[in-house]
Amino acid sequence: MQYETIIAIRMPTSLSIGIRRIASYLSALLLTTLPLQASKLSPFAQIEALEIRECSGIAKSRQYESVYWTHNDSGSGSAIYAIRSNGELIAAIDTHLPNIDWEDATVDSSGGLFLADTGNFENTRRDLVIHRISEPNPSVPNDSLEISSYPFVYPDQTAFPPMKRQFDCEALFWAQGRLHLLTKSLGDTYTRLYRFDALHENRINRPSFVARFDIGPRVTAAEASMDGNRLAILTTRSVWVFDKPDDSSDFFQGPAFTRSIQAGQCEAICWEDESTLLVANEGRDLYRIPIDTLIEY
Repeated sequence: MQYETIIAIRMPTSLSIGIRRIASYLSALLLTTLPLQASKLSPFAQIEALEIRECSGIAKSRQYESVYWTHNDSGSGSAIYAIRSNGELIAAIDTHLPNIDWEDATVDSSGGLFLADTGNFENTRRDLVIHRISEPNPSVPNDSLEISSYPFVYPDQTAFPPMKRQFDCEALFWAQGRLHLLTKSLGDTYTRLYRFDALHENRINRPSFVARFDIGPRVTAAEASMDGNRLAILTTRSVWVFDKPDDSSDFFQGPAFTRSIQAGQCEAICWEDESTLLVANEGRDLYRIPIDTLIEY
């Protein structure tokens, strides 16, 4: 039986995140903590496409009504799959892109579907890349796709591998007109937020480091709300939602809400609507998580 401790603490946003953490720690010494049992979720549907052997990312289309894009992890081909929220397969479209280790997908506000070839378990990869595909119409044949590729490196990685493996990544999201990454650290309990201020095809991109957060379990997916003001993060044992502060691009400085879950190896998350998250595990099971079931952190 797994338990996590949740303490509700409200601090003025003018305080730095360091001061807030110290205050949280001191408050924890004074308050009685309540164990929270991870809730076991029941799937409401399953992705019907058997070709999806290991569902690794999901994104809701902004171009086509009730369409969701999903994909496999490494070693399972280069197709993207258009599905309904009930798991019904609409189309399988081969991108003909190399799939070294696709880990997540997201969409932008101008018809782009991004695929994150960012899996980096050993932290030795020098070929990290994000692909952008102009969203194809899943209801018609697609003989060719409009694709752009953006190679990148982390600005703070100087050794391959580093002493601490903190440059794996399974989470990609679009917010406030920019692409973001969240790392899955294997060397500590932090996730690190990076932001691409621009994307270039013909040279190496270096995202800006924004902030880090001690999230505990490893991050496996993320997605921002349609307006970019809320960030949902999926870990191996929990779901988080952060509200972006008005005066900062650091989601981690805003109010946070969380819930512990048990649903197999969950690897994909997106917003079904403004009040509901859609989560998928590697076994293609689909779960709905209402936002109002999360607890303020």
